[in-house]
Amino acid sequence: MNSPVPTEKPPVSSIGLTTDFLHLARPYWGGPERWTAWFLLIAIVVLAVAQVLLAIRLNLWNADLFDALERRSMEGFMHQVLVFVLIVLGTMAVNAVHLHFKRKLQLGWREWLTDRLINEWMRDGRQFRLGMVPGSHSNPDGRIAEDIRIATEAAVDLFHSLTYCILLLISFIGILWVLSGNLPLHVGSMEFSLPGHMVWLAFLYSGVGSALAMFIGRTLVSAADRRQTVEADLRYALGRSRENAEAIAVARGEADERGFLLRLFSPVAEAWHNQTGGLRRLILFSSAYSTVAAVFPILVSTPRYLLGEISLGGLMQTAQAFQQATAALSWPIDNFPRLAELRASAERVLELHNAVTEAELQGKAGAAAQRITVVTTDKPGLSFHDVTLAEPDQRILAAGLSLEIQKGERLLLTGDQHAAAILCKAVAGVWPWGRGRIEVPAEPLALLPQRPYMPPGSLRHALLYPEAPARADDATLADILRRVGLEFLVPQLDAETEWSQTLSPGDLQRIGFARLLLHRPAWILIDQATDGVDEQSELALMHVLAELLPEATILAVGHHAGQNGFFTRHLQLQRSDAGMIQLQEEPAAIAPQPPQKSRLSRIGRLIDLVRAGLGEG
Repeated sequence: MNSPVPTEKPPVSSIGLTTDFLHLARPYWGGPERWTAWFLLIAIVVLAVAQVLLAIRLNLWNADLFDALERRSMEGFMHQVLVFVLIVLGTMAVNAVHLHFKRKLQLGWREWLTDRLINEWMRDGRQFRLGMVPGSHSNPDGRIAEDIRIATEAAVDLFHSLTYCILLLISFIGILWVLSGNLPLHVGSMEFSLPGHMVWLAFLYSGVGSALAMFIGRTLVSAADRRQTVEADLRYALGRSRENAEAIAVARGEADERGFLLRLFSPVAEAWHNQTGGLRRLILFSSAYSTVAAVFPILVSTPRYLLGEISLGGLMQTAQAFQQATAALSWPIDNFPRLAELRASAERVLELHNAVTEAELQGKAGAAAQRITVVTTDKPGLSFHDVTLAEPDQRILAAGLSLEIQKGERLLLTGDQHAAAILCKAVAGVWPWGRGRIEVPAEPLALLPQRPYMPPGSLRHALLYPEAPARADDATLADILRRVGLEFLVPQLDAETEWSQTLSPGDLQRIGFARLLLHRPAWILIDQATDGVDEQSELALMHVLAELLPEATILAVGHHAGQNGFFTRHLQLQRSDAGMIQLQEEPAAIAPQPPQKSRLSRIGRLIDLVRAGLGEG
């Protein structure tokens, strides 16, 4: 997992962020899942209407109950108790069904967006290139697993709450307008009446409250963004420590690693405290706001009750209608933390999407003259035309590389190992930095890295990764394992464990060779993938390739002098006095006889284990 160097993010407007996020997530509503998505969304709206109708009925019940109490009517009181039970049952049913539909929509939208981001990220080497360039797109795993969840869940939650509040406001503004009556006002010698005065008070109360809430909670967006970023950094570091647990144990580096991880927790705590400060200020205000909202309408309407203009039920109904109206108008106050969380997560998702899009552009063949162009042709050979190799920061490593490799040749590439590895990655199409043109044949090509990737699952799955060849029965797998010196693994084909941690570096590299023998590519690039075995075993593995894949073309990056004789050509990357790396061809050595298979299986394995034991010591 790569973690690029973060850069300071420019401010993004809320409108622009919302537009960009909707543009990213909108295809879900017009794609194959659109009918299910729209059904769930309409169902949520219908259920919101039902919730508002139940709230209106509860408001009417409130008036009927207090009127019955004012009349001291036991029959009326018992009837209202029965009505209340029915309202409660209806509320329970509507809320339960609404929760089911809402969570189903949230999961579906999240699944679609996760699928889109994973397909954009894990494709054509973009996940590799993304980790090599600076930018505000670190920890893509956290953005996909956590920020997409927060963004989609919050978006659906906020849509429902906003829809509910709009319907609630429309309904209770009418009720409150009727209950308010006409308020007589005297200004000097002028006398006039103000209709719906409680409605105007509700707007004034909510408007002032919302403005104050926005001012008080203005730092919550940046605080939420900062906290999510440092939390992701901590998760990444913990995962890296877990992946390198053996190396840390061998080096006795636990104390240093603990110190590093605990230092990473300091910004987490700081971000937590910053967010807590913003939430504390907002909760202080919102607590006072909601408490006053419950009493304020009663205080304002009590004079009308004392004058006999409204009943006790009317007073309580007015108070509840005012609370419902102000609750609807106070949607920004109540949802400000959630809005901040949505904005921060949506921004992080968009940053990853934009960075992956940029990585895609970098990997395209026609992406201007500052990219290495890799073209598939019908020619039988591999050719380099004036290729320049560069680092992601455009620092030049080698320039003017021109080379022709014919089908069936075996080339050893020595010298500057870093430049040689980059050359192999450029041929494989995962290193776009530089200039020039590489023409590759239209035949299967495989790059064997220094440490082969071991996917989770069984050993069989790891051998067949990334896809199963046409012939991959147990007998074939067993024969291949024996040929690469891993016969002890034959009984464990279906065993599931952390193979990357269980096997030695040499055994992992043998697994890489077993994959080559199973998939049988016509062109093989070996990037220092034999440094975990001894020279004799290395040469034996090469001869196994030559025996089973006699027509394959091999380009290997190596440093063991003993393997020179296996190759038909020897190329060396040497750094000149000016610091530029140049390609020179050296005379090939005479090929020695391949070692016997028994020596590969027994002596080679023994040497690997001894070397691993010395490394652990």
